[in-house]
Amino acid sequence: MPDDSISKARAKTGRLLLKDLSQKQRSRLLLAVFVGVLATIAMIVQWFALAKLTYALIIELQPLTEQFMLIALMLLSLLLRAFFVRVQEHYSQWASMTAREDLREQILYAWRQTSALQHSQHSPGAAASQLIEDVEAMDGYFARFWPQQLLAVLTPVLIVIVVFYYNWLAALFLVLAAPLIPLFMVLVGLGAEGINQTFFKQRQRLAGHFLDRVKNLTTLKLFAADTAERKAVETQSQDYRQVVMKTLKLAFLSSAVLEFFTSVAIASIAIYIGFALFGSISWGPAADITLFSGLFILLLAPEFFQPLRNLSQFYHDRAAALAAASHIATSLHHKNKVETTGKVSQTDSAEHALSRLVLTKLSIGYTEGNAIQGPMNVELTTGQCLVVSGPSGCGKTTLLHTLAGYLPPVSGELQLNGQMMGKVAIRYLPQKPWVINGSWAENLSVLAPQATAEEMHNVLTALGLETLISNRNNGLNNQLNEHGEGLSGGQLQRLALARVLLSPAPMILLDEPTASLDRESRHYVLAALAALKPRCILVISSHDTDVLALADQPLCFESRKAVKHAV
Repeated sequence: MPDDSISKARAKTGRLLLKDLSQKQRSRLLLAVFVGVLATIAMIVQWFALAKLTYALIIELQPLTEQFMLIALMLLSLLLRAFFVRVQEHYSQWASMTAREDLREQILYAWRQTSALQHSQHSPGAAASQLIEDVEAMDGYFARFWPQQLLAVLTPVLIVIVVFYYNWLAALFLVLAAPLIPLFMVLVGLGAEGINQTFFKQRQRLAGHFLDRVKNLTTLKLFAADTAERKAVETQSQDYRQVVMKTLKLAFLSSAVLEFFTSVAIASIAIYIGFALFGSISWGPAADITLFSGLFILLLAPEFFQPLRNLSQFYHDRAAALAAASHIATSLHHKNKVETTGKVSQTDSAEHALSRLVLTKLSIGYTEGNAIQGPMNVELTTGQCLVVSGPSGCGKTTLLHTLAGYLPPVSGELQLNGQMMGKVAIRYLPQKPWVINGSWAENLSVLAPQATAEEMHNVLTALGLETLISNRNNGLNNQLNEHGEGLSGGQLQRLALARVLLSPAPMILLDEPTASLDRESRHYVLAALAALKPRCILVISSHDTDVLALADQPLCFESRKAVKHAV
């Protein structure tokens, strides 16, 4: 029962997310529906002209050369129908693309609000699967299902009105058969939602499992564990295949049953019209049926059921979107629990403003009530540097994560410029530098999108990296991959520091900036830190004696107690 209630809660959050996204795209989606109605009208005119043409040639024995107007009307309506269908697809795809972009922005924003600890608890593969595959699963819902659910009502209504005008009994056949399809859709949908929930869970698990193993393939080979991990991936793949087969079986079953209902309904109308034309049925409106009206009704009958058939096929798009939305909405809700209130203020003029950092009885840790270090009292202003030292695992990085707003304090307060952390933009340089798959310019502009080429060159020169691009034809447009291949660890560290130098902020946090650097890189980094210090508040974790020399307030962590040393 608890699992059932959790599933219902997730489904509810998924529906709310879909509803919110749909509301934002409502104008485009309704425009797609309107154009779809125009396509329906063009279709009715097309079959009307064809039935009239057939009646004139076969019954009235009129020559084909005298039917120019009917032929022109039929061709024109055919072209208009194709045009309106294409325009409908354009608007629905536009709405789908915009909705997916909006959703990706929400996911990325939520990720930015997530603490470093929470990031470490999730597989990168699962995160990538959510951002790409789960979001792409929304495409069918907006591009096909949402417009079709309205067209599945409007199109049959228009056709029934036209058929009723010519023969009310045939219209009654259509009306009586129509509810069978939505009823079956609901029954299928109940099973489809559950299967799709399992499908997305299994796909995310497989993606995470596979990517994590690929990233660590070298280590696995060294430990001769690659064979075992290959079998583990195969097991995950087999489980995923079974879920996919269940999804395909359900889709086949629903399609077969729906085709049966449709065929029976159309056959019933055809039999009725056939007997009426041969005079075997004389009661009701049967006596008024002509070849024109009978053919017109038979041409419209499949069109009556087609929107319902399309909707039943697209119902799986809804089930898939709902399952994906449930996963995404749950993740967004979880991440937003740590979301800071208010917007982060921009600090383009930060280097000219006097900033103030105040830590009051601050205790830090990863879990509430379980402090690693503290309480500590620190006050820093622009131009001052706090260097945190101590043995590995004592909490240096945890302090930086807390100052960055990634982790909440266990107790006490910390404020930057009188505001809680998370409301003021800062810069953080982690131990392991990261590189994006793009050019040097793109890597440098990640934190400083307004930086000019001249500013980039100046920063690279200050850090001794200018020669790496000046000797190449493309300069700043030279490409780097996500692993930084071709660059040493020291060069990667300097590249990461270059981003910081290009993007002024009232406080900059650096985690072991000189650790494991070669002599040249260490020289440039120390010079950059010395130049950076007057412009901001620096908080550095380091064992380096040269970095300690920059400290106005050294802070040494010993075991589980923070001790502040006087300068």
